[in-house]
Amino acid sequence: MRRYLLLISFFFVANAFADGGSVQLHSVSGPFDITLFAEPPLPRAGQIDFSVLIQDSKTGQPVLDAAVTLALTPVQVHQNEQPAWYPPSCAVAPPADLARVPLLHSGASNHLLYGAVVEVPAAGVWHARIEVQRGDQHGVVEGTVDIAAPFPPIVNYWPLFLFPIVAVGLYMLRGHIQRA
Repeated sequence: MRRYLLLISFFFVANAFADGGSVQLHSVSGPFDITLFAEPPLPRAGQIDFSVLIQDSKTGQPVLDAAVTLALTPVQVHQNEQPAWYPPSCAVAPPADLARVPLLHSGASNHLLYGAVVEVPAAGVWHARIEVQRGDQHGVVEGTVDIAAPFPPIVNYWPLFLFPIVAVGLYMLRGHIQRA
């Protein structure tokens, strides 16, 4: 019995994820040290959770009282591909203007970060610009972010198709353990 529980626990540990995502841009601008994160780590067209960590460039302390905006503009978007597939049950309307997306503490799971979930409509290379305003202090970081093509729907929903098979397997395993 312990052997089965150990195997099941390894499955869940292998699929654990940390918050924050992967670093996409990092630079010092004015009095700020600015880092842009994206979740998933390899951003794909569709919903991407962008988070920004703002630090004082001299002390390294997080800045928690700034106004932060993200601007995304396409550089080289793959026009011949299908648009990103969005499941109807959790589709979010894209922002009216990707050129000015406000990043807020409430948009990030870690409240040291400023964040927002952004609908990126297509794969390709996108220019990202982060503007930070705090009183009379101003900082800007610019760079490119590579956005991969979205996964097909079956890849997003395979665990739901696997659920009945796992449920029957666990029921059979229970019967086998009770007989032993």
